[in-house]
Formats: sequence, structure tokens, C-alpha cells
Amino acid sequence: MMRLVAWLLALLPAVAHAQVAPDSPMVRALREGRAAAPLPGSRGARLVARKIMEQTGSADEVTVEFLRVARFDAQPHCGRVAFGLYQRSSNTVWGQFGGQMNICEDGTPPRRQCTGQPGLVAADTLCQDGSYPTETAEIKAAIAKAVADASHTGEPVGARSDAQRTARGGRE
Repeated sequence: MMRLVAWLLALLPAVAHAQVAPDSPMVRALREGRAAAPLPGSRGARLVARKIMEQTGSADEVTVEFLRVARFDAQPHCGRVAFGLYQRSSNTVWGQFGGQMNICEDGTPPRRQCTGQPGLVAADTLCQDGSYPTETAEIKAAIAKAVADASHTGEPVGARSDAQRTARGGRE
């Protein structure tokens, strides 16, 4: 399981400052509310999937589930997406193998602000004073809320799955 954690952690820095494909599951979840993707085919991911299948007693596929947590008011084409591992047949979510990301519908991170400059700029912009831009107050607040609520993991994916299952009378 540690290899999957390493895979997920390796993915985060790349996504945080780089553009992801606009048709990626993370962007689809932002637009549509929810999306899923298969685990990568790496040896570590296969090992994690096998361990999860042993734990649940189900040989069905383990996926990465993505769920929109929020849209940003000042940048409505951007929002926060949670992700975690999920096995549909057992309706089990492993949010500890997930997290949350801020992303926009075009696959880029939300725009940021340069101190003393009007307007917002791309995350990889160098400000006039030579510094890098910082998150807006709204995005800082969303991150702080996720940390304060201990929801900065993939746990919102599990909570939403539980709520949906309850609304359907316990059915998948």
C-alpha cells in the first residue's frame, strides 16, 4: 500500500503547478460532480488493489474516485476536488489513500495574486517584484477549512458515498 501512497504523492506536485488534460477524471469531476479512473497499471498499484480485494473479499475492480467538493466564487470555472480509492462492489472507500486538489476546468490550477499588482495571474507567473504569486484569500480559506475539518484527505469521497447509499436505502 505504501507504493500507492508514493504514487499518489508523486502525482500531486505535478498536478499542483502543471496543466492536466481537460478530459482528465479530476477535471470531469469538477464539471460533473463525480468521476472515476482505473488505478495505474504499476506493480505497486496492483499490489494495493490485491490487498484491498483480500480485505473486502471481492475481486471487483478498485478505482480512483474523484468528487467535487466546492466551486470558487471568484473563479467559478475552478474548484476543489477530493479523490480516494474506491471499490464499487463492496462500496468501500479508502480516503486515506487520497487527498484534495484545487483545479480549473481547463486543467490548470486556479489563478493567483501578485502582491501589489491588480488582477490574477497564472500560477507559474513570476511577479513584477521577482516573487511567485500566492493563493487568493478564497482559496487559502478553502485549504484552511479542509485542514481544520481534517477533510484534506480523500474522506469526502467516502462521506458522499455513504450519504448516497443511505439515500438509496442502503442499495448501491
